[in-house]
Amino acid sequence: MADSKGIAALTKRVESDYSPEAGLHRRLTERQLSMIAIGGAIGVGLFLGTSITISLAGPGLIVTYLLGAGIAVVVAYVIAEMAVVHPAAGSFGVYAEKYLHPWAGFAVRATYGIVQIIAIGAEVTAVAIYFAFWFPAVPQWMWVGIASVFLVTLNALQVNRFGEFEYWFALIKVVAIVCFIGIGTALIVGLGKRPALGLVNFTQHGGFLPFGWRGVWLALPIVITSYMGIEVIAVTSGEAENPEKSIPRAMRNIVYRLIIFYVLAVTVMLALVPWKN
Repeated sequence: MADSKGIAALTKRVESDYSPEAGLHRRLTERQLSMIAIGGAIGVGLFLGTSITISLAGPGLIVTYLLGAGIAVVVAYVIAEMAVVHPAAGSFGVYAEKYLHPWAGFAVRATYGIVQIIAIGAEVTAVAIYFAFWFPAVPQWMWVGIASVFLVTLNALQVNRFGEFEYWFALIKVVAIVCFIGIGTALIVGLGKRPALGLVNFTQHGGFLPFGWRGVWLALPIVITSYMGIEVIAVTSGEAENPEKSIPRAMRNIVYRLIIFYVLAVTVMLALVPWKN
């Protein structure tokens, strides 16, 4: 009897050591979760990818971002509910496996992994493009290498330190966008010595919808990728402190902030510069 109890206890301990949650420490705060998601969502989709979507929709891109925001809100609330019920390391892979089929869970995990590989490649490529603008003599592959080493090092840190680094780096993005919106708005309304630019760029060069509603819908798939990153809250739910409270609050905060940042930033951008340029 004693031996069987000992074997059972050993088996339970081994299963615990090799469970998906083994080694996780719930140290990510709501503040860190929110900023990680915002930092993940604000990236090349806004700063570099808008050049493609503007060419597809013109000023109507503002409508496209509002449509994308509606889709993002629905997805965010669904993910938040599931993450509260199952605050697991596998996130939506676990949900698909539990409620659909193990192969569904595998497909979701594999797809998300491939998407992240492509997204990270796009991010480091964007780093090289930006730095090449300021330092044209330096080969772009050097910037890709430096950014890659930095990302690997950052992800190797303990989760609470990783969360703090992500918080401050995401804050830089937020401050930059807020400054851009503020300065752009001042130029549009004519604060200071410069004459007001107004909203003439919304009506000239073919009007607000130069390609009609077709352009708005064509730009939508690319715009939706701009909102990628909100799912990070569910992905990190296995490391979240008090997930029942922190995850829903963080999800609500980041979704509405992202909508404001994206819609206002794109509106200011299109008002300042003719969309054909």
